[in-house]
Amino acid sequence: MLLIPRRYHYFSHELNREVKELYWNTGLFNLAINLAYIFEPIYLITLGYSVVDIMYFYLMVYVAYALFVIPITKVTSIIGYKHAMLYAAIFQITYWLTLYGIESEPLLFYVAPILFAFQKSLFWPPYNADVALNNVKIQRGREVGVLFSVIEFAAILGPILGGFISYQFGFLILFVCAATLTVISVYPLFLSPEIYTRHEFRFKNFWRIFRLYPRNFFGYWGYAEDLMLMTLWPIFIFTIVPKFSSIGIIVTFASVIAVMLMLYLGRILDRYQKLNLLPTAAVFYGLTWVFRIFANSFSGVVIFDVLTRVGKAFIGVPLLHRTFQIAGARGPDFAIAYGVFFEFSLAIGKVVTALLAIWILTSNGSIIEVFIAVGALTMLYSLIKK
Repeated sequence: MLLIPRRYHYFSHELNREVKELYWNTGLFNLAINLAYIFEPIYLITLGYSVVDIMYFYLMVYVAYALFVIPITKVTSIIGYKHAMLYAAIFQITYWLTLYGIESEPLLFYVAPILFAFQKSLFWPPYNADVALNNVKIQRGREVGVLFSVIEFAAILGPILGGFISYQFGFLILFVCAATLTVISVYPLFLSPEIYTRHEFRFKNFWRIFRLYPRNFFGYWGYAEDLMLMTLWPIFIFTIVPKFSSIGIIVTFASVIAVMLMLYLGRILDRYQKLNLLPTAAVFYGLTWVFRIFANSFSGVVIFDVLTRVGKAFIGVPLLHRTFQIAGARGPDFAIAYGVFFEFSLAIGKVVTALLAIWILTSNGSIIEVFIAVGALTMLYSLIKK
């Protein structure tokens, strides 16, 4: 019986209703995302697109995202957080169907990124603001740790299911399954009233944040690694392990290890509030990208995917713990403004990363050299301050 309280302290408790709904939404939505995201660039590869073409695809996504996120957040202030997430789900589903349609209509290659950018613009700023406003200060680390663990639990199940479905039934069924889960994920959000009047996005707050946190703008460029997890890393795995089900198993195995670490990190951050793990984590995670030259076999891919998930845990928990601390400290208007600042900054960072990757790939075709450059950009996470 003594073991129960000890385990319990790894998890957040006395949660308000909004946070519980976000946990459910996060779990279901990320299960949908993890069914498909690893296989999206691989799907484009199977259609005959090159790695440079795929980087142009994601360049279009993040250029559009940087342009859309501010005006769309003004709309979010009118329709409410939860309805924004509902419309984001619709755009996500439309994106997947459009992505599949590229096979029969190549012009959709230029439409799908715009739909994906709309989904991001509608979903992420209100999601981040909602988490920042509703988590409990004294257990924010555990709540962020559990939130990341929910995401990683989805990452455990999603890739192995996605690999099985795509291998047995094809990409259409894969995208349909992901779309169905996306629809279901919205339901928990509407178990409590909409958030209409608690916030208003103001440009003056957005520019004030730029003046207060200029280092954080560049620090969020560390999300270069996230772009690689969506694009070149799955393709790199596919070149070494060209079987969808095996790719899913690799990612699942790595995610199990990351989940255990995230729960422990969340507890540490709550116990030692002044502990600054971010600079060390940024260097460690950056180096895992720099040394991917050694990931040239099945065992190498497994090892580096484990290091990727562990590095993502080390970065993700303290990074979002700090981000939510800043966003939630000064009220709803500041929270939504910081959510936009966060998303705008990482979008610009991913645009820079995509351009850099295109330049390297066009020059010598080396994915490994792209990973080395991304490792350096990942270390920019260490610039983020409270």
